[in-house]
Parts: sequence; C-alpha cells; structure tokens
Amino acid sequence: MKFVKARYFFSRLKLNKKFLLMYVFGVILPLVITDAVLFRSVYEAELGNQRNYRKNAIDAYSNHIQSILEYDANVATAIDLNKDLNSFIDTEYDIPYGYFNSYVYTVSTSFFATLSDIKQDRIVIYTDNDSMMSGHYFHNIKEAYSEKWYEQFVKTDANEAAYAYYDMDPVVLTTDRDRFIYVRKMDNAKSALKLTRIITIEHKISRVYSELKEIPVNCKMYLCCGDYMLYPSGVPDEEFQQVVAKAGYSPYITVEDVHMYDNTFTIYAVTEDLTILKVIREHIPIILLIILFTLILPILLLKLLERSITDRISILGKAFGEGGSEYFQPIKEINGSDEISDLMHNYNRIVEINNDLTNTIYKDKLREQESDLARKNAELLALQSQINPHFLFNALESIRMHSILKGENETAEMVQRLAVMERQNVEWHEDSVTIAEEEGFIEAYLQLQSYRFGDRISFDIDIDEDCKNILIPKLTMVTFVENACIHGIESKATQGWIFVRVYKEDGDLVIEVEDTGDGMDEKEVVQLKNKMNNVTIDAVKKAKHVGILNACLRIKMMFKNQAKFAIESEKGIGMSVIITIPSETITTAQSEVEDA
Repeated sequence: MKFVKARYFFSRLKLNKKFLLMYVFGVILPLVITDAVLFRSVYEAELGNQRNYRKNAIDAYSNHIQSILEYDANVATAIDLNKDLNSFIDTEYDIPYGYFNSYVYTVSTSFFATLSDIKQDRIVIYTDNDSMMSGHYFHNIKEAYSEKWYEQFVKTDANEAAYAYYDMDPVVLTTDRDRFIYVRKMDNAKSALKLTRIITIEHKISRVYSELKEIPVNCKMYLCCGDYMLYPSGVPDEEFQQVVAKAGYSPYITVEDVHMYDNTFTIYAVTEDLTILKVIREHIPIILLIILFTLILPILLLKLLERSITDRISILGKAFGEGGSEYFQPIKEINGSDEISDLMHNYNRIVEINNDLTNTIYKDKLREQESDLARKNAELLALQSQINPHFLFNALESIRMHSILKGENETAEMVQRLAVMERQNVEWHEDSVTIAEEEGFIEAYLQLQSYRFGDRISFDIDIDEDCKNILIPKLTMVTFVENACIHGIESKATQGWIFVRVYKEDGDLVIEVEDTGDGMDEKEVVQLKNKMNNVTIDAVKKAKHVGILNACLRIKMMFKNQAKFAIESEKGIGMSVIITIPSETITTAQSEVEDA
C-alpha cells in the first residue's frame, strides 16, 4: 500500500523536482558516502604502502650490513686457515732480524696480503707472542687491552662479534675515532705454543655511510649499533630522540632490531605524514566552498539543461545502439552548437574514418614488427662483432709456451706475432656452420691443447652422421670445449678426459660437452644454469667474460629462443653441459641451399 502511494507521489512531481530529488538522493548522498569510503581506503592503502617502503628499506640496510660482516667472516676464515700464517705466528724469534725476514716472506708469499685492503680499511691480528714486533698487520695482544672492542669481546664466550662505537681514547691518535669493527678468535688451526690470536677487520664509518647512502629508499633512515649512531652521521641528538619518542605510537615510523654477530643493530625507518592530510588541513575553507558550490549550482542549472541534454543524448545513444557488429550508422540531423553537438559531429567523423584508421593500424603494426626485426638483426651483428675469440689466442699461447720449453724461441716469437695479428684481423663472414665443420674446429683446438698438457688431457668426439649437416652458430661448441679444458682439465694435476657427443633424442638435437675436471658445487651450478637459460644481449654486454654467455645467446637467437641448457656436475668429479634444441627449429646446410 505504501509502495503504491509512493509511486503516486512521484508521478505527480514535475520533471525538475524529479531531477532535484534524483540529484540529491542519487548523486550527492552516494557521492559523499563513496568519497568518505574511498578516502578511508586511499588513506589505509597509503599507510600500507609506507609500511612496505619502510620494511623494504630496513631489509635493504640489514642485508647490506649483513653482507659486509659475512664478507669479513669469510676473509677471517681464509686467514685463519692459512697454515703459513699460523706457522709464522707460532714461531718464537730470537732476534728482530729473523722476525722481519719471516714477516716479509710470509706476507709476500701467502694470500694474506691479497685479502687485505680489498673491501676493508684495516686488518690486524693480535697475539701474545712476545717475540713478534708490532707492525702493519700484527700487534701484541697487550695493545688491545685498552680498546673498547676488546673489553666487550672478552666478556662474552662468542667466537666472533661486530662492534660500532666512538673511541674516546684511541691508541693511535691519528686513527679515526669512529669505529666499525669485526672481531674473531683464530682457533681453526691449533697453536703449538697455545697462543691467543684475535683477528680484527675494521671499516671506515665514512665508507659504510657512503654505501648506505647509495641504497635507494623512500624514507629517512637511522641505523644504530647499541647506543652508537652508525647512520646517518652528524644527526642532532634532539632529532633522533624525537624519532625514538614517536616510534611507539606513530604510524609513520618502523623500528626493527636485527641481531648479528653477538650485537644488536637497531634500524629506524621514518616516512612523512600523508600528503593528502596536509592538503585537507591547509585548504579546509576552499574544500567547504567547493562542496557548497557543487550542491547549489547543479540545482539552478538543472531545468535549463534538462531538455538540451536528455533529448540529444537519446539521439546519440540510439545511434550507438543501431551500430552493427562491423559498422556504426551516422547521425543524420544534428541541432545545436555545444559540446554534445560537437560530440555528434565527431561521432560521424569517427564512422567515416573507421576503415581508414583500421588499415593504418595494421600498417603501423607491420612497420613496427619490421623495425623490431631489423633492430634484433643489428644487435646480433653488433654482438658478433664484439666476440673475443679467446680460445684461438689461448691455443696460440699454448703453442708459444711449448716452443719456449723446447728451446724453439724463434717459433715462439713467430706464434706470438701471429696471435697479435689475429687479434686485429679476426673477421666474421657467416655466423652459421655445420656441426661437421665445428667438429674440425674442436679437434684442431684439442690437438693444440695436447701439446700444452701432454698426457694430462685425452678426448673423444662422437657425432652421429645424421647430425653433421645441421647448422649451428660458429664457434659455439668449441667455446664449451674450451671452457671444459681451461676450467676443468687445467686445474687438475692428474689425467683428464673431455667428451663431445652429438646425437638426436626423440627428434631433438642434443649436444653434450663433458669433462673430468674439478666440477662445480650445487650453488654455482644453479647460478650458471640460470644465466645460460635467461641470457640477454644486455647481460652479455655487461659481462666481463663473454665466451659462454655469448655462445648461449647466439644459440637461443638462432633456434628461436627454444634451446635449453642443462648442467650436471659433481665437485671433484667433473661437469657436463647438455644443450637440447627442438627438432622444429633445426636447419641443415642442404635445406638452406634448397631455400636459396
């Protein structure tokens, strides 16, 4: 009954009042409610984004500090396991001259000096061997007694630790007072004299600050180690204390304690207040005026716009509705000269140019594809031009060294000059060769390596006859053979084998290059396999050693990005690289001649 009365009431209202009620209840109220909900959602989403920014920034800073300390730990382990270095420390020296000679010999012949000063600013080993003199790398343990890091380190049972602090009273007055130091007991090698040995790896705070500053973050960062501000430097204490005070309740501050190496690093990430809130607070009168304006003006103009809008929109809507699946019908009569009239005229123009526009799009798409193809071909040619045929020069170097060992100095000099000439005159003509031709390259290369390694290297090449006429990129198989020889056989003192196999399996071409060298561990295998299967031109351009990645990229480009690379390896046993090329991408030399 009430519904019938409502319908009767609305049917008696004038059209302007109907539009007014529709505007108020159908537009204004939903708009206000929707804006409120939307604003709340935007606010919460922005808070979430800022939380993610801060969490990512904290993770980045934590990972960077962790990487510094992990590198220090690896360096300390390598030094600790150095037998010559431990023997040097364990020796009692009668005279300073004897110590000095042993010091010079140990530092110059061991890898200790190469590990020092690469990424660190100072590496010092402290020991209680009183017969040793304090110098660049070695100091008496007594000199560390007054150091703050030593006082903290001896209080704990930790084997390694990291400290950051401001040294109020440094032992050496010229030393930077800001310290970031990794400390570790040297206990991997047994000491015959039962000496105390502690290694410290110290970094300049300015270097750590510069590295942290280069990390891209969207917030302000504070990094503390205990009560010492590691990053940033020179921050007023009042500013930092305000951050600490707000950290417990502010939605714009994230704090995380990261425990590393017997110490706690506290990281603060701070983002500014949401910009949208600032705008609202600063422009409240204008926002109120806009709201008032949007409520009154539409009501005043509603009557005038009613007929003009609805009638012509109906005509336009009818025109759109009459459009078939392929063509729209033009509007025959257009009244007025406002935007709706322009829209009608534009609609007619769109109908007229629709077919031409479609043809233009197809043509542009075709030109774009041709441009992409030309670009890829150009990049391939550029890639070919940058290939460094290092396997050829390594082979020439092997001949030269063999000649020198035989006393054939003239031959060695001729080969050396030939290598120089070849480096300047290597040219590419055709990038693809048959597997049979590539087999000739491989056999020649391995025969040359036999002069170098003698009985230490043996090889076997097994290529099926139905595979020899298949085309592959030039010098790709021999690149993998060279890698097996240099990185597999060269590092072994005993005899090693290299096997090259090419066969078909279920119609697909399979290329295997196997060596009985030292092999790789699982982590290295995963990294190399990922690089080979996801190689790009940019990756090859940036790589220091382009041989393997270059060969992989050229194989993938020639076989339509469908070639797959697999690695089987066992540390100390050997390694095998397996290349699988789908049958539908294979091209033979005979088929190329027929196509021509």
